Amino acid sequence: MIKRLFTREKFQPVLAQDTHMRRITAAGWLLICLYLGVPAMLMGGAIDFVVQWITGDCLGVWCMFQKK
Repeated sequence: MIKRLFTREKFQPVLAQDTHMRRITAAGWLLICLYLGVPAMLMGGAIDFVVQWITGDCLGVWCMFQKK
């Protein structure tokens, strides 16, 4: 019984055209951009906020939208 649970059946070959290169899909590129972009934007915003809080000079993107 245990042998039957741990043995694998051999895979049957698929008769189809095989591409030799793997490619990243559009969803993959989107996830990479989100995975790298969101933390970078959050870190940049936090640094801008700390600099603005300490010095009083606005450096961030939200400075364009502030009323003077």
